[in-house]
Amino acid sequence: MTKASKKSDAPRTREAPTPREDALRGFDALMATAGVESTIVKHAASGADSQTLNDELTRSLQLAHDRWGLGLLHLRHEARLDRGEDTDVILLVDGREVARLSQGAAAISATYETMRAQNADDLSDWGVLPEGHRVTLKAGNNQMRVLVEDARDFETHWSSERGGAFVRTWRQGETLAVEVHRPASPGTALADAAWDAIMSIKDRNFQRELMERSNSVGMLGALLGARHKDAGRALERLPEAHFAVRSTVVRMTGGAQREFDQWRSMVREGLDQLDELQKTTTRHLTEILRHGLK
Repeated sequence: MTKASKKSDAPRTREAPTPREDALRGFDALMATAGVESTIVKHAASGADSQTLNDELTRSLQLAHDRWGLGLLHLRHEARLDRGEDTDVILLVDGREVARLSQGAAAISATYETMRAQNADDLSDWGVLPEGHRVTLKAGNNQMRVLVEDARDFETHWSSERGGAFVRTWRQGETLAVEVHRPASPGTALADAAWDAIMSIKDRNFQRELMERSNSVGMLGALLGARHKDAGRALERLPEAHFAVRSTVVRMTGGAQREFDQWRSMVREGLDQLDELQKTTTRHLTEILRHGLK
């Protein structure tokens, strides 16, 4: 008898996750739509207290809002663990409960959607700071230089950048922030991923068939139609069908945040981050469409 065979011959079965594990893993899945690596499950497994868990939930949710780009940064976002009969994660806005994780990503997205205010370019009309701080930038860099180097609290309106992106800057207290935003939606992100998935098909006849079908039902419709009959419903249940990466926010405190060259570096950093996040999201969605809709 080998050493391995001396161990219990009973088949090993993984214990079903507890309700709290389900809730926290669901929260991690929601955060993943923004490329946020939530560590809440690890914190809970280590025996962290409620305050530590709530702080981690809130930190992750606020970073997700930076990246979802819903235009709701003027609101205070928090998350709290509810240890009731069925453990849940409560999402709060300005201290008021607006949704629960158990309601599902579609319902959470719809709740946030009612709070948005988009203009004709699909950019948020909401300012981050209270009224009275927003300025429209003129051509050239002189105005921006003065704001960065000398101004107290301020916020710019959106201005265009490379690659279809837009930028706005604000200062609150001793923190300078730059938001880089590229309008997108879960639908367009999935369509881009569907294109990549179809292009990766090695069977050229099948690929050609899907391309022809996409003329009437779109890339995503063609791909889902080629999967099993419940593929569409399976996709609808995923958080990725309801949330997308649109923005990144770069913040800086201290003396360097009053240097114009530092501001320009923040803009470049934001653009690079957004490019990488959106590319990573497309790759992730492509894998889901190819292999994940069980």
